[in-house]
Formats: sequence, structure tokens, C-alpha cells
Amino acid sequence: MLNDLPFEILLDIFTYLDYKDLICCGQLNRRLREASNHDSPWRLQCKKYWLQTECPPSRSWKEHFWHWYKDMGRYIHCYAMIKSAWDKITDFMNEYCPVIYNSIKDGVSEEELNDAEEKLKVKFPDDLRCSYRIHNGQKLTSPGLMGSMSLYNRYRSESFLDLYTAVAGFQNRDCLRGCMPLTFCLHSALTQFIALSDVDGYEPNTIFYLSLDQNALQYRATDVFISGRTFSEWLTTYARQLCNNEFVVMHDQPFRFYKDLSCKLKTDYITVSVATSFLPESSSINPPYFFHAYRITMSMDEDAPKSESCQLETRHWIITDENGEEKRVDGPGVVGEYPVMFPGASFSWISCTSFNTTYGNMRGHFKMRNLVTGERSIVECPVFHMKCLPYITVNDFHTKKTS
Repeated sequence: MLNDLPFEILLDIFTYLDYKDLICCGQLNRRLREASNHDSPWRLQCKKYWLQTECPPSRSWKEHFWHWYKDMGRYIHCYAMIKSAWDKITDFMNEYCPVIYNSIKDGVSEEELNDAEEKLKVKFPDDLRCSYRIHNGQKLTSPGLMGSMSLYNRYRSESFLDLYTAVAGFQNRDCLRGCMPLTFCLHSALTQFIALSDVDGYEPNTIFYLSLDQNALQYRATDVFISGRTFSEWLTTYARQLCNNEFVVMHDQPFRFYKDLSCKLKTDYITVSVATSFLPESSSINPPYFFHAYRITMSMDEDAPKSESCQLETRHWIITDENGEEKRVDGPGVVGEYPVMFPGASFSWISCTSFNTTYGNMRGHFKMRNLVTGERSIVECPVFHMKCLPYITVNDFHTKKTS
């Protein structure tokens, strides 16, 4: 019987209970109520659900839990996950991207969210509401919170829209009815939408980019690239990638090149690593055309002998699509440059390729000339893989709506 246990052991057992169980136990008798009201179990509940590790001196930990529950109780199932994601994002931006950090807005109120739902005649998913409660996106500015991309004369930087701007962009046009913009790029007008209803066949809470119509050179709302199956997945994935330093930070903004730590190869004193990025804004589903950028970094060990200094002369690529069809590319230099490698030197460049299949890879090498002896040598590049985002076509929508 619980009543026969020493109080210390009883308290230890109660630390394994959830807040609902603590309430129930507190209604059984005086001794269990005393244990269920103790600070120990409620301190853990505050940390688990509200990420709270400090309690005001004027409150008990139980009172502190219910203080938070009164304000955010609707989101108790997702608050810790969404808040943790936002903390990772803001910590990263504060350290590496201060301009972006200063553009992040404070959260909105429940009343403001209710008013927005009433205006749009839709319901926001709780995880999206919770996110707006914590941070109301950012000021519509550049660089954007959700990452950047630069390639030749193309540049995009996606801002996380605040509630009011997002509501103003809510769609009622065919094929996008019930969809609300979540991000926006001031330079390219690239937008990620979140589906708030299934009127046009979208799964509610799905986040997507529109596919580019290559013929009309405009976006079509019939085929879309999926960037998140739920808002929680979308936000927490981005936060984890930032936290794991999977992106390259340049010019005080995260560039969304995905770094695969295994995509690195060393030849003698020179290391070559590759990060890749799929560009939905330059890709289409019908006809299939999937555009990718890649960033290559070549560096020489700091302790390499100076006699190993060399210059890149030519590049040699084998580009393979999902069907195994190969294309060979040979040429002088890289992006018009002939980088020199010497001890401690590093050189990075960005280029691109496209496939008619959803997957492809590249492998190759660089021919180098030793600056002392004039001898030629080969520096290998690791195989790097490129895959497009999952997508849904107009036929998928029609199938779903008629099934």
C-alpha cells in the first residue's frame, strides 16, 4: 500500500507520475495529498511541459505549473517542442546572425489568434498557434529567418511572416483555397504555404512550395513540393539543422546548403567537402525538371609542406541520374577561377546542375599543378547526392477528392 511507504519513497514514486495522476492521487487521502502537493514532482512537471527551471519565491512549484497552464494549457501537448525549437533558432541567430535575431517579434495573444481564425473562417493547428504565441514571426525584411540561397544572379532569403501579414495573404483562388503564406522572399516572391483546410485536396497542416511552370515561367498551384507534413515537423527540423551546424553561415545569414559530414574526401594534404541544396523555385514537376545547387570547399592542411602548394587547372565530372544515365563534363578551372592551394588555404565555390529524375549524384576530380615542380596530380571529390523534395501533383489532389 502506498500509505505504508516512507514519505521519501512515496515522493520518489510521485516524480514518475504525470500532472493528471498527481491530481488524482491528491484526492485519495491526506497523506497522498501532501505528497502530491510537494515541490519535487511539480518541479519536474514544470520542466517537462513548460521548460521552466526556476520558480518565483512567492509560488510553490505546483502553483507555478498552474500559472503556466492557465495561459498556455491549450498547448500543453506541443509547447515544450515548439518552444525548444524556437530557443534553438533564436540562440543560433543571436550568436551568428544578429540582424536576423533583432527582427524576431514577440508573440501574439490568444485573442489575436481567435480574431484571425474568425476573419479567415478556418482553424489554425495548435502547433502553429503555439508558435505564434511564442514568436510572431519576424519583421518582413532581409535577410530572412528561414534561410537564404544565392546562385549567380539569383538570391532568395525567406522571412517568417507575422500573423497579420500571413492573414492578409490568405488564399481564396482556385487550387490554393484555404492556404496561408508562411514565408515570403522580398527578392523573388518565393512563398511557402501552409494548408489550413482540405478544400483543394491538401492535407491540412501541410507546408509546401508551388511548382514552377517552365513554359509560362510562373508558379502553378496544381503541383507542389512538400517542405513539411506538419508545422511541428517543419519548425523542429529547421531548428535541429541550425543547432547541428548543417548550414553554411555567410554574410550573417544561414545559407541552406545541407552539409553531409560523410561527404568529405582527402587526397594527400587536400580535403574536398560538398554541401547541396534543392531549389524548388527553379524546379518543376510537370515536365520533370529538378534543379540543385552545390557548394564545394577545397582546403589544404595547415601543416602541409610549402612544396605541396598547387593550383587547380581543370575539373572533371560524371553526373548520373536515377536511371543510371551518365553525362561527363570537363572544363578549365571552377566558376572561372583557378584557386591556389597552399598550407592553410581554403577556397569555396557554388555551382549547379539539374536532373529529369528525382535523384542524381555527381563524382569527379580536379587536376592540380604543383607550383614548385610543375608536376600534375589528381585531387578526388567525394560522390555527392541530390534529391528533390517530395511532391504532390494535380492528379493526386483529384484522386484524393474523388476517393
